[in-house]
Amino acid sequence: MLKLSDFRFAAIAAAMLLFAPAGAEATVYNYDFTSTDGLLNAEGAFTVTGDEITGVTGALSGLVTQTINAIAPSTALYGYSTSPDGAFYYDNVLSAAANPYLDIGGVLFTTTQNPGGYWNLWGNSPGNYSLFESAPGRGYPIQESGNLTVSAVPEPSTWAMLLLGFAGLGFAGYRRAKSGISAFAAA
Repeated sequence: MLKLSDFRFAAIAAAMLLFAPAGAEATVYNYDFTSTDGLLNAEGAFTVTGDEITGVTGALSGLVTQTINAIAPSTALYGYSTSPDGAFYYDNVLSAAANPYLDIGGVLFTTTQNPGGYWNLWGNSPGNYSLFESAPGRGYPIQESGNLTVSAVPEPSTWAMLLLGFAGLGFAGYRRAKSGISAFAAA
C-alpha cells in the first residue's frame, strides 16, 4: 500500500530535477536528412549552444553505412571556416526557429569509416538541403540533395514536470478511493 511519504519523496525528487542548475544552456535537436531520391539518410542529434552546433551524433544509411563520430570545430570568429582538406566552407550554425535550419555554410562532421574525409550538410533554401562527402584523392564521391527536419528534444525539467503531474493525479485518485472506502464502511 502506498503511503503519503512515498508521494513526498517523488515530489521532492521531481522538484530537484526541475530546479537543478543548468549547465552551459545547451539544447539538443534531433535531425533527419533524407535525399530526394531516397538513396541516403542521415539521422541523429545536434547539441547546440546559443546558435552554434557544438556536437553531432548519428548515422548515415543507404548509399553508405557510416557512424558520425565528431564535429569539426568552427575556427572562424565570424564568417566561415575551411575544412582541413579544403573541400568545404562551414560555420556550424543552426537556426532552429527558421527554415532553412542551416545556412549555406552548414555543419561539418566526420565519420568513423571515412578517415581523413568530411561530410558537409547545408541549406540551399527552405526545404532544400545538400549533403556532400569529401574523400582524400576522390573529390566528392557522394553529392545528395534532399529535405531536413529538425525537432527539439524535451529537457529534463519538462520530464520532471510531467512526472510530478502524474504523481499528483495518482495521489488525488488514491485519496478519493480511500475516502470512498471509508464512507462505504461507515454506512
